Amino acid sequence: MVYFKQKQNHLMRAFPLVLGILVLAVFYFVHGGSELAAQASDNATTEEYQELNKQIEEKKLLIDEINQKIEQYEESLDIKRQEALSIQGQLTLLDSQITQTNADIERIKLESDRARLEIERLTLDIEKSREMLGMLKGQLSEYIRQLNISDSHDMLAVFLTNSSISGYFDYVKSLEDIETTISKNLTSLKDAKQELEEEQNVQSKKKEELSSLEGKLTLSIGDLESQQTYKLTLLDQTKESQEVFEDLLEEAQLDQKQINSEIYTIEQNVRDKLREGGDDLLDSNATLSWPVMSHNGISAYFQDPTYPYRKYFEHPAIDIRVPQGTALYAPADGYVARARNAGMGYSFIMIVHGNELSTVFGHVSRIDVSEEQYVVRGQQIGLSGGMPGTPGAGRLTTGPHLHFEVRLSGIPVNPLDYLP
Repeated sequence: MVYFKQKQNHLMRAFPLVLGILVLAVFYFVHGGSELAAQASDNATTEEYQELNKQIEEKKLLIDEINQKIEQYEESLDIKRQEALSIQGQLTLLDSQITQTNADIERIKLESDRARLEIERLTLDIEKSREMLGMLKGQLSEYIRQLNISDSHDMLAVFLTNSSISGYFDYVKSLEDIETTISKNLTSLKDAKQELEEEQNVQSKKKEELSSLEGKLTLSIGDLESQQTYKLTLLDQTKESQEVFEDLLEEAQLDQKQINSEIYTIEQNVRDKLREGGDDLLDSNATLSWPVMSHNGISAYFQDPTYPYRKYFEHPAIDIRVPQGTALYAPADGYVARARNAGMGYSFIMIVHGNELSTVFGHVSRIDVSEEQYVVRGQQIGLSGGMPGTPGAGRLTTGPHLHFEVRLSGIPVNPLDYLP
């Protein structure tokens, strides 16, 4: 009995200390949680982080400035395109295009630099979020351990060790506070994990953006080289003579008429043969697939009003911006009606499809199919071209691209109406 009373006295003396520790632990998390988050946030805004923000803002300002210049260049180009039918007007237009392309290259480089800086900043954010996640996991583990210790106590013994009923209820209240704290910790843990995942997703998208910008930079550098080459070629061909330049335009106009007539006649002949043979071209889907796997926009549209040679002939296609040598694919099943290899002249591939549709691929640098060959949707048929002075490019081409026509019953129609 004496031993029991001594043990009881020890427990009673120890209980306030235990209770105080538990209450302090709860107070530390409940009131200190926001301080920990603030501290983590403060750590994120280190000198390195602030420097990254500063550099990103500087890049944004430079990008805004270069975009304003590009807009001014574009307005100037609209005027110069109307003057392009003279040799001096054409040379001036080329100079303006070269200036604009240089500005575009500068803009892409700045955007790439900004994307790299944003990726670096996101890396810091992710590191801080991981630190916060680790801290919250540690806290949660500690509170669960404390709760397990409390659960192992006999509540009757705890009741008997207290000198008052209020002391016992204080102990019970401390356990409830720990449970509440654990619940809050779980919520914070969930939020921190979600924030980390969001930051990782943003970083992944930024890396994709950077990869896309690098592709655009390569293409713009190719455009610049093409424009410079075309200018030198034009100077060599014309010697800056207006008369010689007009002769070139008239020859190009004649070529265009002959090709149009050839395409129309060949298509009708092929369809007549197919009808005689009872072949109805099984793929009757009117929706065509894109003829390239990816591209960087359209540089000239169907019957484009800004087309510089519109006085001589309409633009019956869309010009798809792709690097020289890009793989070309059949947009639907069909028969190769024409595979014209013109050497250094204008080379093209024509495919006859179902639903009275046909497609033409112009400025091709390589042909991988033969006439009367049956091709299926997605089959590679050749490589793109358009670089001045290269096989298949022909006259008056200013850079690598795919000239893509869609014809309905032999008449050119807007390709974008048939593409997804």
